[in-house]
Order: sequence, then structure tokens, then C-alpha cells
Amino acid sequence: MISWQPFWNLMKERGISTYNLEYEYMLNPAEISRLKHNHNFTMSTLDRYCGLFHCEVQELIVYVPD
Repeated sequence: MISWQPFWNLMKERGISTYNLEYEYMLNPAEISRLKHNHNFTMSTLDRYCGLFHCEVQELIVYVPD
């Protein structure tokens, strides 16, 4: 399973709330919900997030064996 926990850790370190994600970074509330529940995302979404948050892929996701 792919976990977005590193993403949430990064957001916490940077002081970015879900409110900020929606209103400052213009993420759709449904997309934020999908992040919270570790739903699937495309590679283009990962690419967009890396650019948006100026980070590497490993700072956003991690593989967790089932």
C-alpha cells in the first residue's frame, strides 16, 4: 500500500493546514479527502505536488507492505 503519511508530516513541518491546501494551494476538497484516505493518484499528480511543494517524491509517499 502507498501511504501519504510523509506528505502530512511535511505539511505539519511547514505549518500548512488542510485549509491552506484548499484556499492557498487551490487543492480540491475531494482531492484532500483522497489524500487523507490514501486513495490512488496518478504520476502526474505526484509530479504536480512535487512542483507545488518543492520536494522529492519520497517526501510525499512511502510504500508500506500489506
